[in-house]
Amino acid sequence: MILGFLCSFGLIAASFSACGGDTVRIAGYVEGEYVRLGPIDTARIERIDVRRGDRVEAGQAVAGLERTDAENAVAEAEARLVQARAQLDNLKSGKRPEEIAVIEASLASAKAQEREADRALDRRQDLFRRGVSTQADLDQAVTARDVAGARVREIGANLGVARLAARPDEIKASENQVEQAKSALAQAQWKLSQRQLVAPAAGRISDVLRRVGELAGPSAPALLMLPDGAAKLMLYVPEIRISGVTTGMKLDVRCDGCAPGLTATVTYVSPEPEFTPPVIYSAQTRQKLVYLVEARPDGGPQSALQPGQIVDVTLRAQR
Repeated sequence: MILGFLCSFGLIAASFSACGGDTVRIAGYVEGEYVRLGPIDTARIERIDVRRGDRVEAGQAVAGLERTDAENAVAEAEARLVQARAQLDNLKSGKRPEEIAVIEASLASAKAQEREADRALDRRQDLFRRGVSTQADLDQAVTARDVAGARVREIGANLGVARLAARPDEIKASENQVEQAKSALAQAQWKLSQRQLVAPAAGRISDVLRRVGELAGPSAPALLMLPDGAAKLMLYVPEIRISGVTTGMKLDVRCDGCAPGLTATVTYVSPEPEFTPPVIYSAQTRQKLVYLVEARPDGGPQSALQPGQIVDVTLRAQR
């Protein structure tokens, strides 16, 4: 009774038929899962290497974009890395030899002044003992000798510090800066590499969306391609049959001009019903609820399936 009721519908009989016993035939179509090819940053297109309909292989260059700003970014990142490494080397090795030489010269001068202060003190002491010099003159000579000695010790300490590497925490901070500069350079180099668009997989160019001189970007792809095998079957199953359809279920597929033996595997069953799509509307079926079912063609001759192609899928009735 139910089968007779369903078979009496006009166009729906072409999309769903169970008038022959244990099998149910559903008409559907092939939908392509297209890939939009565009740069990660907005840039002007300098060349298009393919045309609509061209066959491409994985990794093949398909378009090139302006590189000047990306190349400048790489150069700046390289310069920052060189600077960070130089700063780290400087911290690890202490001051430069030229700077140390200046401190050593200052130390030699201070030692000479200390020796002269010692001699001056000896003379003042001798004069004081003979009563020629006053106590104030002697005290002044002692102070001058002490100041000269302190100066020698100060410069000597500075020289020792200059020969030492920086503190561990300073070196660690500088090492972190080097790593950050490396990461920034790698990021800039990667962005530069993205200025050449390549096919992510083997397939066919479906459309050229933009031309040389136009801007392309994340939301403005330059090309549209269909990878091999990136097709799925779109089927609309009536309510009374949806309980017999589950993910992983194998389907027999037929289409005009296709080789025999095509199969597909159900990958998605909509949990919500919807009205029959307009493509299969008729006066009798426009109010009927159906469920969307997606199926992935299995390997082999299924690669010949093209988007938009009408297919007939056979379901085996569940007992």
